[in-house]
Amino acid sequence: MTLNLPPTHSLARRARLPYIARMDRERLLRELYEFLRIPSVSTLPAHDNDCRAAAEWVAAELRRLGCSEVEFLGSEKHPVVWGVGPHVPGAPTLLLYGHYDVQPPDPLHEWTTPPFEPAVRGGRLYARGAADDKGQVFAMLKAIDGGRPPVNFRFLIEGEEEYGSKVLFDLLKREPHRTKADVALVADMSYVAPDWPAVYSTLRGLCYGEITVRTAKSDLHSGEYGGAAPNAHEELARLLGRLKGEDGRVNVPGFYGPVKRPSKSELAAWKKLPFKEKDFLVKRVQAKGLTGLKKFSVLERLWALPTFEIHGILGGFTGQGAKTVIPAEATAKISLRLVPNQKLNKVQQQVAAAVKRFAPKHVTATVKFLHGADPAQIKLDHPSFKLLDQAFREVVGRGTVAARAGGSIPVVPALGASGAPVILTGIGLPDDRLHAPDEKLDLKQLWDGIAVFKRFYELLGGQ
Repeated sequence: MTLNLPPTHSLARRARLPYIARMDRERLLRELYEFLRIPSVSTLPAHDNDCRAAAEWVAAELRRLGCSEVEFLGSEKHPVVWGVGPHVPGAPTLLLYGHYDVQPPDPLHEWTTPPFEPAVRGGRLYARGAADDKGQVFAMLKAIDGGRPPVNFRFLIEGEEEYGSKVLFDLLKREPHRTKADVALVADMSYVAPDWPAVYSTLRGLCYGEITVRTAKSDLHSGEYGGAAPNAHEELARLLGRLKGEDGRVNVPGFYGPVKRPSKSELAAWKKLPFKEKDFLVKRVQAKGLTGLKKFSVLERLWALPTFEIHGILGGFTGQGAKTVIPAEATAKISLRLVPNQKLNKVQQQVAAAVKRFAPKHVTATVKFLHGADPAQIKLDHPSFKLLDQAFREVVGRGTVAARAGGSIPVVPALGASGAPVILTGIGLPDDRLHAPDEKLDLKQLWDGIAVFKRFYELLGGQ
C-alpha cells in the first residue's frame, strides 16, 4: 500500500494536551500497576505461571480494544499473544510488537522499593518492566483508545524477548504470514537524551553462553591440597583474562575481522548529539571511570563495537560462614554483543575454539551457548519514518534523530521478513536503568508516548 503523507503544517502539538487531559491518569496508572505487578521473568522456570498471567493481561486488553481475533500461540508457558484489530477497508496494516516478559530483579536489596510493587517518586514510575517493555507496550495499546484510528492493527506481543525469543522465532518460521503488514512498529527503545526522540538503524546482536572449567573430580580440602591442587576459580579467572584483555580488547582470534567503522558522516552526526562523556560517567554509569578501547569514542564503543562481558561466576562455596575447599568446578555466564557483519554462528565457533586454545592442558574447559541473535540493520528511508518524525514534532516539539543501539531485540529481522519497514523507537530515557535495580519510566514520557503513538496512527491512516 502507498502511504499518503499529510501536509507538514498539520496543527503543531494539536494532539497532546487535550488528549491527555481527557484521559483518567489515575485509572491508567492503576491499570499499568496491574501489569507491572506480574513478575513475568522469562528466564526462571519458577515464573512460568507469571508469564502466562502477563499474557492473559495483554489478551484481555486486546479484547477490550475490539480485536476480532486474540490467540495464544507457540507455548502454554510463554505464549505469543496474537491479535487482529477491527477491519478498516482500504486502510494500511500496522503490526505492533512488544514483550511482556522482564529481566530478573536481582539484586533485590538495591531496590528502593520492591521491584514488583510499582511506586511513583518525583514524577517517575519505578518497577521492573516499567520501561522494558511493559510501559511501552501499555503506551502503544492505550494510544488506540479514545477514537479508533483508521488503521488495521496486528499485534505480536511475546514472552521470551529477554531469553532469546525462541517461541516467536519458531512461530514465524511456521507461519511467516503473521508479519505481513505495511509497517511494523517496535517500541522498546529510548530517546538519545531528554527531549531528543530517536529512530534506530542498528541493533547489536547477542551471543550468550556459559564457560565451565573443571580441575578435579571433586572439591578438595584446602589445607591438605592447597599449594599443589589446581583451583577451578583461579583457572577460570585466568582463562577469562586471556579472552578479554585489560585494555578491553576481545582476544578471540578472528573476532574483529568483519567489523567496520561507521561512516564519517555517521560519526559526524553523533558528535552533534547532546551526549557528554562526563555526564554519562557520573549520572548514568555512576562509577569512578570508564573502560574499553580508549582509541574510540564512548558512543562508538556503545553502538558500533562488539563486546565481551562477564555476568556472573558460580562455583565453590558462597554461603554464609566459612568452608575451606578448593573448588573443582567453576562457571562464568558471559555474553558478546555483535555488530553488523558479525554472525552469531561464526562467533560461537570462534569463542569455543578460543576457550579450547587458551585453557591449560590440566583443565577441562567447555562452552554451552544458551541463546543469541545476529545484529540487525534497518533502512530509515520509508515514508512511515517521516510520519513518526511528524508525530514527535507535534507532541514533544522535536523530531527524531537517527541513532544506533547497543542492545539487542532478537526478532527484529524476522519482523521485516515479509517486506514491512520496521520502525525501532521508544519513549524511555537513557537513565531508565534497564535490567538494573530501580528501573523506572518518567510519567511525562508515558503521557507523551501515548499521544505520540496516537498521532502516528492517525497520520498513518491519512488523518
